[in-house]
Amino acid sequence: MKLLVVDTDVVSYIFKWHPLAPRYVDLLRGNDPIVSFMTLAEMRFGALEARWGPRRRNLLERYLSDFGVCYADQKLCTVWAEVKCESKRKGAPISSPDAWIAATALYLNTPLVTNNAKDYAHLKDLEIYQG
Repeated sequence: MKLLVVDTDVVSYIFKWHPLAPRYVDLLRGNDPIVSFMTLAEMRFGALEARWGPRRRNLLERYLSDFGVCYADQKLCTVWAEVKCESKRKGAPISSPDAWIAATALYLNTPLVTNNAKDYAHLKDLEIYQG
């Protein structure tokens, strides 16, 4: 079993059963999926912004509980800063949420599963899996 950091887009695709979901379910099957704390925040924000009711938010929370979560600590904060600096130096600005997600994969030394590989392609040490 391999540890895989899962980007917010993939987490959302699977929850909503987007047409791309099956390819990511197959990729994650038999592995140990983990998300950044930022993905939890983004998913919860999306639910609140869409005004989901308690029933659907509870379904979301049950779904999210199937993922391990990596929370920020001193080292992860340093890796995040390195990701932001590398991105800026290369002329490829990265959003703070994407930087947290990339930093999580780098911090854990594991691949990032994303449907938005272009957002991360400039990061030299980041291994990307795309469905």
